[in-house]
Amino acid sequence: MHMEHRLAQTQTQRLMLTQKMQQAIQILQLSGLELEQYIQQELETNPVLDQIQKEPEPEPVEEAENNDDTEVFDDIAFDLDEYASHWSDRAAEGRDLSYNPDLAERRAYYENSITKAESFTSLLLTQLRLAAKDENVFRIGERLIGDIDDKGYFSGSLAEIADEMGVPEEEVERALYVIQRLEPTGVGARDVVECLLLQINVEYPDEEELKVLVAEHLEELERRQIPQIAKAMKITPERVEELKSVLASLNPWPGHEYTSEPAQYVTPDVIVEKVDGEFVVYLPDETGPKLRISRQYYDMMKAGRMSRDEKRYVRDKVESAKWLIRNIEQRKQTILRIATTIVEHQKEFLEKGIEKIRPLTLQIVADKVGVHEATVSRATRGKYMQTPQGLFEMKFFFSPGLRHDSGEAKSSKSVQSTIKKIVNEENKAKPLSDQKIADILKERGISIARRTVTKYREALGIPSTSLRKTY
Repeated sequence: MHMEHRLAQTQTQRLMLTQKMQQAIQILQLSGLELEQYIQQELETNPVLDQIQKEPEPEPVEEAENNDDTEVFDDIAFDLDEYASHWSDRAAEGRDLSYNPDLAERRAYYENSITKAESFTSLLLTQLRLAAKDENVFRIGERLIGDIDDKGYFSGSLAEIADEMGVPEEEVERALYVIQRLEPTGVGARDVVECLLLQINVEYPDEEELKVLVAEHLEELERRQIPQIAKAMKITPERVEELKSVLASLNPWPGHEYTSEPAQYVTPDVIVEKVDGEFVVYLPDETGPKLRISRQYYDMMKAGRMSRDEKRYVRDKVESAKWLIRNIEQRKQTILRIATTIVEHQKEFLEKGIEKIRPLTLQIVADKVGVHEATVSRATRGKYMQTPQGLFEMKFFFSPGLRHDSGEAKSSKSVQSTIKKIVNEENKAKPLSDQKIADILKERGISIARRTVTKYREALGIPSTSLRKTY
């Protein structure tokens, strides 16, 4: 076998993505908030980019009427003592002469700048300072609060805390008792039974049967063993259902109200409105900042006040800015074309609701728009559409189809909506089985298997037959 080193040229064909194409793909799949952050980064790194500021609309100027309350000053001698004598009259008229607009504006700014609410731990400590009878109770209670989790439960060990702080366990128990009397009701409980009992003692102190139900039969209640519970408590199943309804008003996780993340508000990327009987699709005006290339650098280059390296740097930045503006505009047009295609396909849904939603795939939209399927997937990622039926993620409109007996394809989301409606209308004393629901759907021309009904029911969060039964 002969081996040697030599140079050779070979010709191959490969698909390469340029940096500008990569930027276009990245911008296309960004959500509205992510796009704003991306543009801000570009504004900070590219000096030739300018953001077009939206000029506020001028406020209408009204001519001031010359009434009796208008103070007029001129250049003649001004008697301060005479003017001050009228202060008490103005105070009686309701004027606050101590009001300082600058200080009021600054105070409002500081108040509006508070963006984070008080933490759950801080809330408990504030209440404990008022509830603790002495410093020792506060010191032990402060240590106990450190072991309260996000749900509001005490997850530590009283014995270990007593050994750690060198106090009797009874004192730690008394401090925990003080914490369990704080807000929210049920905080500091060691398990769900204690938590619910703490709330019952406050909300329903006279409901002894409710206390027995929670203390002795909570596990059976979770399994919906209503007849067994009724027999053990010597009450009717209807009374157990009544107690269950009362129990549902209590909160098994009292800490979630203070520890859960704040609501995330969504700004629609596309708006659909019905105008003169036709659906109109458009992008909101506030979709991303408006950009332009600064004329200052053009003027500096023409004036010849730059070196060769400086001109090359500015030229590269101008080219980068042009591609950014072009890619952002292309993103808008692509989203608008895809959204228009979706609306044309889902007109019945926009008119009548989810039961009329039609099956739709990425490939169908891609063929109509004239782009690749991956482009449709990127363009609809994290984007929301405001429609007459509500706010939906654009991915919502894509779903596989099931064959109807009439030959028409039926969307899986439409079938799920039908199943939900059937369950809502069933007799709660005799709930329908998955097989019975499948039979009802078959009567309506939708042939699906029982296991498919089970899958859709679980996806909708609907309990099984035994858990839906009521007495």
